[in-house]
Amino acid sequence: MPAEPESSAGRSGAGAKSGARTARLSREIIVNAALTFLDREGWDALTINALATQLGTKGPSLYNHVDSLEDLRRTVRMRVIGDIVTMLARVAEGRVGDDAVLVMAAAYRSYAHHHPGRYSAFTRMPLAGSDDPEFTAATKGAAAPVMSVLSSYGLDLEQAFYAALEFWSALHGFVLLEMTGVMDDIIDTDTLFTDMVLRLAAGMEHRSDPALDKPQ
Repeated sequence: MPAEPESSAGRSGAGAKSGARTARLSREIIVNAALTFLDREGWDALTINALATQLGTKGPSLYNHVDSLEDLRRTVRMRVIGDIVTMLARVAEGRVGDDAVLVMAAAYRSYAHHHPGRYSAFTRMPLAGSDDPEFTAATKGAAAPVMSVLSSYGLDLEQAFYAALEFWSALHGFVLLEMTGVMDDIIDTDTLFTDMVLRLAAGMEHRSDPALDKPQ
């Protein structure tokens, strides 16, 4: 399994349950507990009453700090998006091309394995169409670190955006297959993952050269 990435999401989850039982409730404590809950129980299991039980209290007490389950889930998604964006930007800092793409892809894969519930929250976000401008901006901004790296291949803004979506689709599919265990004992998944990422990266220079796209 990939090494666990360092992220504020990981740090906030540590000891959330035991600490929350002795501390006065706050919105931050509730959100941190929700992040821990997600990785243990999953997105669909997250309810106000279930989270209150983890915190050693009753559901109504949480409504002093969150407006609703949807408010809590929105806040959790925003936190996860921020953590992933920060993580990707940090690991790619000072890197370009294949070097940057490889470390970003590895960090993304590692996050998904070590924080499956949070990853599920991230992949359920709508890319557009939300009536929440802040949330919509955050979801679109999640591609920014990847687009920045892909631009180092000579891609313009539009090309980098679509390339980022293609990379995301490939990484997400690979991660889901790993999580189901269908590739266990069949192949070295680390080597396969690296090969896949490099093959995707190899197509970037072709995409950035208009002459190569013209029909012969």
